[in-house]
Amino acid sequence: MAVIFEATWLVFTTNTIHARLSRPSLSYQSPLPAATTKISPKASLSYPSADFDDQFILTPILTLPPAFGSVYVGETFACTLSANNEISADETGRVVTSVRIVAEMQTPSSVAALELDPAGDTAQSGLDIGESLQKIVRYDLKEEGNHILAVSVSYTENRISENAQAASGRVRTFRKLYQFVAQPCLSVRTKASELPPLEVNNKSLGPYGKTRLLRFALEAQLENVGDGAVVIKQTRLNPKAPFKCQSLNSDATTSDPSTAVAALPTLNPRDVLQVAFLIEQEEGRTEGRTEGLEALQKDLRRDGRATLGQLSIEWRGAMGDKGFLTTGNLMSRKRS
Repeated sequence: MAVIFEATWLVFTTNTIHARLSRPSLSYQSPLPAATTKISPKASLSYPSADFDDQFILTPILTLPPAFGSVYVGETFACTLSANNEISADETGRVVTSVRIVAEMQTPSSVAALELDPAGDTAQSGLDIGESLQKIVRYDLKEEGNHILAVSVSYTENRISENAQAASGRVRTFRKLYQFVAQPCLSVRTKASELPPLEVNNKSLGPYGKTRLLRFALEAQLENVGDGAVVIKQTRLNPKAPFKCQSLNSDATTSDPSTAVAALPTLNPRDVLQVAFLIEQEEGRTEGRTEGLEALQKDLRRDGRATLGQLSIEWRGAMGDKGFLTTGNLMSRKRS
């Protein structure tokens, strides 16, 4: 595949309203089995070619599905908003000016006004016949549930008389709503086990003084709960002071950049990837570590649990879509 579409398309017209909001997908074909008949095996191909594989059903053609499906939490929703002037060329007495596009995203918990970026050189507010005003929407999906993209288009329609005098303009406005569902792509389950502490010499306590440094093993299971395969690009634990982290996964030993891509794990739907990290308390009395140590001791006295850090996961979808997920603070088990 040489062409990958990242954006979805939403098309408006100022005279006749059309709209479509969809994600492209590869077209399927079902080649006929080779048999002693007069029918050519290519007869059922949607992309006829001299070189084809009768066992491979995907074609190089991208098609638009009839409905916009689901997107995943952690992805960036992106679409292009286009207001097109489709007044008939015979109606030379009508002029469209002051075109404005406004969009907002309604999520289960809030309503956010969206900042629209220009798509190319489309800064003009007046549109001649056949011209369009295009804006790009980008929104990071952070929660599950129903989302509604609400788009409002306003413009002024002026009438030009025979003596080239413009009559007072009439302001027109219309609003369109597009609904989609944001669902999780990865399910994360974690387990933290406390290891025997590491004893180190503490000079401030004398020649026999010892300091016990806490250690934990964190295991995480990443399950693909989406509909398609994903490639896990990176799994990283961001430890909270005074802890440091060491990865126990295969990527920790990959030093050759040329083999790093080949080693990336691919998860098909319902596949599970196991990762693990070693978390150790750092020794030292620097300012950041001192504050972290005080917070750790306070947490252990209050409820017997330590805050270890946050897990960050980055993936790519089948069409190259980027996904990013950060968990909340991961806690150790409560001490008995």
